[in-house]
Amino acid sequence: MKKKHLAHVVSVTVFSGIVGCSTVTINSQTGGATVRCDGQSGPAPMQIETTWLGSTKQVMVSKEGYATKTISVNFHSPKMVNVSLERKFNVTANQEDATIYVNGSARGKSPAKGVAINDSNGSMVSAKKKGWLEAKVKVTPETPTDIELVMEQDGSGRRLLNLIPGRDGVTVKATPIFSDTDVGEDSPNVAQVRRLTAQPQNEFIQNMSLLPDGKSLATSIVEEYEENGIVQYRANLWVLDSSIAGAPRRAATTGNFFDITANASVDGKTLYFASTRNGRLAIWSLNMKTMSGLRLLTNANTADYSPAINPSATELLYTAILPGGNNPAYLWSKPADGNGMPSQLREGYNAVWSPDGKKCLYVKGSMAKNQAKIWVMDANGGNPTQLSTGNGSYNDIDPRWSTDGKRIVFASNRGTVKGRQNYDIWIMDADGQHITQLTTNSSCDDKPVFAPDNKTVFFRSNRGLVWDIWVMQLNDDK
Repeated sequence: MKKKHLAHVVSVTVFSGIVGCSTVTINSQTGGATVRCDGQSGPAPMQIETTWLGSTKQVMVSKEGYATKTISVNFHSPKMVNVSLERKFNVTANQEDATIYVNGSARGKSPAKGVAINDSNGSMVSAKKKGWLEAKVKVTPETPTDIELVMEQDGSGRRLLNLIPGRDGVTVKATPIFSDTDVGEDSPNVAQVRRLTAQPQNEFIQNMSLLPDGKSLATSIVEEYEENGIVQYRANLWVLDSSIAGAPRRAATTGNFFDITANASVDGKTLYFASTRNGRLAIWSLNMKTMSGLRLLTNANTADYSPAINPSATELLYTAILPGGNNPAYLWSKPADGNGMPSQLREGYNAVWSPDGKKCLYVKGSMAKNQAKIWVMDANGGNPTQLSTGNGSYNDIDPRWSTDGKRIVFASNRGTVKGRQNYDIWIMDADGQHITQLTTNSSCDDKPVFAPDNKTVFFRSNRGLVWDIWVMQLNDDK
């Protein structure tokens, strides 16, 4: 029997008449724009006919001085399409080959011609180059089409490294700080100023301690380096020859630690400092002659730093911070040989012994809130007295006695230069009277220390874009 093959019938309905169509209006938020499509052009707004079965159409919107934008439209496009054009700019930086960025996206090297930028929403244009500070400008409809970005030379002096003692050692916080290329000094209270060191850009001088010979400075220097593409920091101690220009130096410590806040004994035989070499910040000492004989002096559950030894080399003062969030710093005392239990004296930090060993200078108050002031107390912590007068919004820090005990130099941002509050070196009598400003440079001058002649002061400054040690002679005839 033959099988019957059944035919499958497909029914197709063909619609006759008008095929589905739609009109898309192309408008531009940029006035005077021209619309082009399928060989036709006209001013915006312009209508584009699309059909249900038609293909996608390419529409170009353009205007002289603006980057042309091409969009696609079809039957399913919105009835109204608004096109925003980006204005073309010529961007030039004062440093050749600087990279030009628009809102963080690289757009080429300087000079960059015809850079398309949306000027209606505050786009940011910037120029970057290693060794130079980023220059930036916000683009608005009023911005000229030729943009010139002026970059300033970068340097270690453009950044302030704050070494923050903590439970696990030291945290380095880098913050921008003003540094003037002008290295001059116009203060009538200073007879002469000269630069002692010539530091490289990756080194940051910290505090200084002058040895008894008056010719050697012990200091901590923070080194910035890269490891596996990550910026790292370490600090070691150095001894500089302050009697020679360029200050030749020799290493007192080495290693990937933070050896900071160095202070020499009055006889110059021992160097006391804080170090993270045992995992937390503690006080250590070493023999200055041999640069050996490391000895751990504190080993408590605190971050210990800024040691100071009394003139008879029997008592050690230091600053300690208890672990935790916002605990204040306290001054502690213990025998200089490290034996015995420490005694807490009072709230404060960075103590300095007077030449006769009867009193101690220290700082109390928050630097972050511009409330730090200089205080003085008896050697046993009694009779605390605020020495730098005033309750203004400024810091008085880094106090150091003159070798005769009659005057105190310190750093303060109580003054302004060029309309900017900044640190300069100041001086006052030992009783806090006759506070006088010494340096007036608009860069940061701090960490002063008297030489044995009581007329020479070493200090740190970032004038000239690099943190260096400077020397000034006081004008005592003024």
